[in-house]
Amino acid sequence: MNHMTQLAKLIDKPAEYNFPIETIPMKGICDDKLIGCWDRVMIIRSDTEEYLGNHSKSYRPVTHAKVLDPVIDIVDSMNTPYITQVNMIDNGAMMEARIICKEICFDDPAQQDYIAFQITVRNSYNGVWSVMIQADGLRLWCMNGCTTPDKIANYRQKHNGIFNYNFDHIKHSINLFRDNEPRFREWYNTPVHQDQVVTLFDKLTYTPKPTVDGKYRNETQYQNLSQHWADYCQSIGRNKWGLYNAVTHWISHPQNVSSTNKTIVERNSKMLSYMSKSDSMFN
Repeated sequence: MNHMTQLAKLIDKPAEYNFPIETIPMKGICDDKLIGCWDRVMIIRSDTEEYLGNHSKSYRPVTHAKVLDPVIDIVDSMNTPYITQVNMIDNGAMMEARIICKEICFDDPAQQDYIAFQITVRNSYNGVWSVMIQADGLRLWCMNGCTTPDKIANYRQKHNGIFNYNFDHIKHSINLFRDNEPRFREWYNTPVHQDQVVTLFDKLTYTPKPTVDGKYRNETQYQNLSQHWADYCQSIGRNKWGLYNAVTHWISHPQNVSSTNKTIVERNSKMLSYMSKSDSMFN
């Protein structure tokens, strides 16, 4: 399958995200008596009265529509073909939306794939996610994300009732995305040593408490990363690009976890933290 076929197969996946919400006092029942909880509030869908989450009284939600709609408007103004895929989680308590630009893309260094520019928008009413906007690349063949440490490409804000995103960052992020083409090609031509792999995997799977063998890491996830690395050594090579893809595969496709969406964000944050450090092998 060539990249044009992959791009053509991408389709919109709409979902209802512009539903009304309401903040109401939290209450409970004890011995058939209704008891108020003075320091907590609940977020509900006011059209269906479904429960979405609870918070302290200082919490001020930002609606899914206030976050996603202006991002779509900006991409509309760019006059470039794109598709929008919206995923609603836990009855709408969480939203993850991806905007994939079909013509803002480049060949991957191994000439096996195509990397398209994407914007991922996340928001929640249950406290799992803050407002998050991430602009990076998407490898179309394997659907791996391409994590970038640039702060402009990774926006977060707490829920304070106001959405303060600088939309000029999206256009700047496109320039950063295009700058990745020569960077990824350099990684493809840079071999890595096993001690570098071990150091990276140790950081990504670190646990504050040692296991029975005295190692401060999640051994299951370490082995999962090692298997991905072996696979990508075969398909891409023992180089930085192969290692990067082993990690982004592990991030993008978690297995045997309680919450796939939460795990992806947590793993991506670990990789972002590593890549932003001065001693990162990807600097």
